[in-house]
Amino acid sequence: MKRIAGLAPEKKIHINTKSIKMALNQKIKKIGLGVALIILAIVFGSAVGVYNIKSGKSDSQRSIGNWQTVDKDKDLSSADLLTIAQVAVYGPYALTKKEVIYLSTSTDSEGNELDPKSDYIISGKKLDAKYWSITAYDENGFLIKNPINKYSYNLEDVKYEADSTSYKINLSGTEKTENWLPINDVKKTSLIIRLYLPSEKLRDNLTVETLPTIQKIK
Repeated sequence: MKRIAGLAPEKKIHINTKSIKMALNQKIKKIGLGVALIILAIVFGSAVGVYNIKSGKSDSQRSIGNWQTVDKDKDLSSADLLTIAQVAVYGPYALTKKEVIYLSTSTDSEGNELDPKSDYIISGKKLDAKYWSITAYDENGFLIKNPINKYSYNLEDVKYEADSTSYKINLSGTEKTENWLPINDVKKTSLIIRLYLPSEKLRDNLTVETLPTIQKIK
């Protein structure tokens, strides 16, 4: 091919596509890592927030022996922020105590943390409500898987003593002959009492004497 006079020879431009791809991949990885870190921070922050809400004590909470409950008749418009947050997390807390009362504990009657490797006796009497139950949960707030698929006792299925009023529930990881509430293969455990449509007398006189005791026996 003849070269035209006065024109410089044509130079080929070499584009290193491999380097460009590597640079783009590094950029994408950095962006992806940044997004992942942001998502992780949001998830972690949310988890910490929920934990603080669940473990925090608001001015609407009160203790009855080792049991904890919330004054659900308090006007939320004047409630503290922690109470409002707890109502958001625990939806049922928005109901008034005329409809339901919740009580929870993670300690025995002596104030010691419940140990799933130990045996306990939950002793109580019939509670003056249309329906009541005692349920065990694991450290994450889930029902505890167990060989007999028993997660709670209530006024209908608990076996009463000879007086037809008192009961004893065996809270243990070891199998028991009756009223066994299993807490096997968990790190921590807690209990929740639900009182549906409690009587006015019970609502106004919810005391240590009316609630079940939890005694460690082994």
